[in-house]
Amino acid sequence: MLDLPDSERLVRHHPLPTLLVNTRSDRVLSANETARRFLGGEAVGAAFSTLLQCDISTAAVFFDAVAHFGTFIDRSLSLSGADGAALRLQTYGVQYQPDLVLISCLDLDEHDHRSRVAEQNAHQRAGLSQWQNIYGFFREVEAQNHLILEAAGEGIYGINAMGQATFVNRAAQEMLGWSSEDLIGRDLHATIHHKHLSGEHFPAHECPIYASFRQEETKRVDDDVFWRKDGKPILVEYVSTPIYDHGVLAGAVVIFRDVTERKENERKLREALAQVEELKVKLEQENDYLLTEIRSARSHTGVVGVSPAIKSLNARIDLAARNKAHVLVSGPPGSGKSLTVSAIHEASDRARRPLVRISCDHLSAHELEAELFGYRRGAFAGATRDNTGKLIMAHNGTLHLDEIAELPKGVQAKLYDVLQRGHFQRLGDSTQTPVSLTVVATTSRDLMAELRAGRFRQDLYFALNVFSITCEPLHERPEDIPYLAKHFLDRTTRRLRLPATRLSKSNIDALKQYEWPGNVRELENVIERAAILAQGGRLKFDFQRQENRLSKRSDVVLTNEELRSLERENLQNALRRTKGKVAGQKGAAAMLGIAPTTAYSKIKSLGVDPTLFK
Repeated sequence: MLDLPDSERLVRHHPLPTLLVNTRSDRVLSANETARRFLGGEAVGAAFSTLLQCDISTAAVFFDAVAHFGTFIDRSLSLSGADGAALRLQTYGVQYQPDLVLISCLDLDEHDHRSRVAEQNAHQRAGLSQWQNIYGFFREVEAQNHLILEAAGEGIYGINAMGQATFVNRAAQEMLGWSSEDLIGRDLHATIHHKHLSGEHFPAHECPIYASFRQEETKRVDDDVFWRKDGKPILVEYVSTPIYDHGVLAGAVVIFRDVTERKENERKLREALAQVEELKVKLEQENDYLLTEIRSARSHTGVVGVSPAIKSLNARIDLAARNKAHVLVSGPPGSGKSLTVSAIHEASDRARRPLVRISCDHLSAHELEAELFGYRRGAFAGATRDNTGKLIMAHNGTLHLDEIAELPKGVQAKLYDVLQRGHFQRLGDSTQTPVSLTVVATTSRDLMAELRAGRFRQDLYFALNVFSITCEPLHERPEDIPYLAKHFLDRTTRRLRLPATRLSKSNIDALKQYEWPGNVRELENVIERAAILAQGGRLKFDFQRQENRLSKRSDVVLTNEELRSLERENLQNALRRTKGKVAGQKGAAAMLGIAPTTAYSKIKSLGVDPTLFK
């Protein structure tokens, strides 16, 4: 229950305009007299959103940040003043209780005016030292933010440019065991940050907190140690932010939290996982890789695997199936795009209607138009009878346009008109035929590059790319190989009525070591061939490596997509060896013999994510 007298006291006695807001009901529960004059007397009981002079999403982000950090300071939240004009504010938020946030406002215009007056007075008081100015500035900061500092669950302290403490909030005193009287005016690095957890001396010039205001940039550290008054360490993560007084660097404010318990739990978890890994290695030393005991890992028909890529694919299939938006599925040849289309259709409410497929790369423009739209008898030479066309066949169902990048531009324009208008004309017909369908297009090529090259229409691209799905190549998800291999082996032995065959550990190791340029389709072919040729229940694989085939033929001609695929694979191999490092002497750029800027450009154009190799 909310302690109203306590909250009223906090609001009433705060020097700044302060509100208590219920974020769930969007209501202002309380406001001090300063806030009533500042915002107008009707603020209490009003919806907080009605006080905003900014987009409501800005307020949502502000409240999310307060809920996450406990406290948050922002300058993007704008409220209406008593005269209705927008106020330029610095807003302080404190999570008081669940769904209850204390909001204090500093009028930046008034503050700037006071600062200018203070600056003029400071020039007149030439006898004051720089330390007195900075000390007064920090005392002002502490006074203005007293409510936030005392209510915050994180430790917060300020240091001046000489590293001396200027204020320390209650939470910091409790975590460190020092009182504010113990710390204010003292060198904080020498007091709480003087050595590492190992006992090794921590020089002040290496301290990220000092570096933050000496280099004038925010420093974030998630693995450090502070020392309590009783000599015991606490593990901390902190953010050190430079702070300025009238444009002059005054020092830094440090916000930290005690993560000792969390780090200890993480250590115990790592030890437990190491034990599990040790047991796993022992089990894998057995000759048979007991895949018969591995349950089938699939969410949709034929979509097999346990990798993050497959989990993401299943989630996006579910999203696409629940909506009627058009979908663009991309990925290298053999990576499972057609299977993804089938899964989307079967999981949707259109599953009882047909899934109609057209291959855009095997027909001429005239043939594609006739097959897609249909025609009346006599529409052209050879049209001896009426043809319904694939659009009508897919009415209230799903139309799969395979290799959409190959669709001629003339047909692209007509397809876009159908998607926009919901009707079309058969060739040789004068009447309009209404149609409602979902288009799922697949492509092995970079459709955005085709668009930039002028080979693909921009309007059709955006119409089809309402919802995008990417099928990852097999070599980027090796953890799926055992499941896929067992799935294909079981299916082949059932279909061809072959003797039961098991995959051994050496089989799985061999499959994982191969790079699979042909992706899942190549794996299926390799497994089927091995199952047919198996002797004595043992499998032997025949890998026809793409690089070996190319080396045997000096006159081979590659398509642009094949060259891009080889370049992508070569770049990924370099990143794999350098563990995702791009620049530097031991980076992928140096290994490839190209400039780092060129390497980054290739990474972007080829759609490679270096973080996957770290």
